[in-house]
Amino acid sequence: MDSTVQIGLIVLIYTTAILLVLITIFLIKLIHTSTRLAKTLSKTSEMINTELEPTLKELKEALGSVNSMAKSANTQMERVRDTFDKVMCVPFMVGQKMRGLFSGLKEGLSAGIKLFRK
Repeated sequence: MDSTVQIGLIVLIYTTAILLVLITIFLIKLIHTSTRLAKTLSKTSEMINTELEPTLKELKEALGSVNSMAKSANTQMERVRDTFDKVMCVPFMVGQKMRGLFSGLKEGLSAGIKLFRK
C-alpha cells in the first residue's frame, strides 16, 4: 500500500506542478495583454486630447457666430414689429379722426336740416 500511496502522491505532485506552470503562463499572458491595453488606451486618450482641443475651439467659434446671428435676427425682428405696430397704429388713428369728422358732419347736417325744416 505504501507504493500505491507514493505513486498517488507523485502523480498529485506532478499534476499540481503542471497546473501551477499553466496558471503561471496564463497569468503572465494576462499581465502582458493588460499592459499593452493600458499603453494603447494611454495613446488613444492622448490622441483624443490633442484632437479634441482644436475641435472645441472651432465649436466655440461656431456657437459664437450662431449666437451673434440669432441676436441680430432678434433685433431686426423687434424693429420690424415696432415698425409694423407704428404702421398699424396710423390707420387706426386716421379712422378715429375720420369717425369724429363724420360724426361732426352728420350732426351738422342734421342740425342744418332741422333749421331749414322749421
